[in-house]
Amino acid sequence: MKRIGLGLIVILLVCTIHTTQAQENGKQLWYCWEEEVHPEHINEYWEFSKELAQLCKDENYKYEFYAWTTGDFKYQYWHPINSLADIDELEKDWGRIMEKFGEEKTGKWVKTMKSNYSKTITEYAELSIIPEVNRIPMDSVNYMEFQEFYIIPGKQKEFRRIMKKAVDHMKAEGHNDTWRVASGELGYNGPVFIGWSFGKNQMEYLEYDKEFSEKYKDFFEELNKDFLKILRTVKRHDSWYLRDLSYSKN
Repeated sequence: MKRIGLGLIVILLVCTIHTTQAQENGKQLWYCWEEEVHPEHINEYWEFSKELAQLCKDENYKYEFYAWTTGDFKYQYWHPINSLADIDELEKDWGRIMEKFGEEKTGKWVKTMKSNYSKTITEYAELSIIPEVNRIPMDSVNYMEFQEFYIIPGKQKEFRRIMKKAVDHMKAEGHNDTWRVASGELGYNGPVFIGWSFGKNQMEYLEYDKEFSEKYKDFFEELNKDFLKILRTVKRHDSWYLRDLSYSKN
């Protein structure tokens, strides 16, 4: 998103996450722009980014984005898109926003950042749970846990089979909590799948997770035996939603 006007080079390596948008084929493509901020400039970065989000609203920027932080001075802006071709259009329209923002402010804003990075994921409806009535309304979400499942090369179909079995079981049990799964695409050292779920806050999520673990303990103890055969490693992350830095057309 924020490549235009930064004077920074991003290389996308071409390889083979708050919205219910989905394409007709049951997939949703997401484009993420990540910025790592100098700790000493965090307040300046925050103010500039809030101003940019407001400018997007004022100027009717074409592409919505949802801002999250992992709490380590990294900020991620997730855009739902229809195809990779949208990235060029997204950046073109972002150039229009940067022109409005002005060269002087842009220069100061750029200096608050150490680096930036971009990546894409493809979300799969068949591997996800999106209840009609979620236990937490999305406008109350402030926290997300996401896990990166790094798979042994060649075992992607097996992962999807196992995950589909888990999702079908939870749906049959009337599971009413959002669980979304995607494959890492551009910018990931794959093969990797990403799974995420939400909470009102971290404490509320951890309490709910205890209940979830107890309810499905026996089922997942058996299923995890199959998972362990195809996993290289799993990385878990906490993330917090930043409404002030996000942009929605609604």
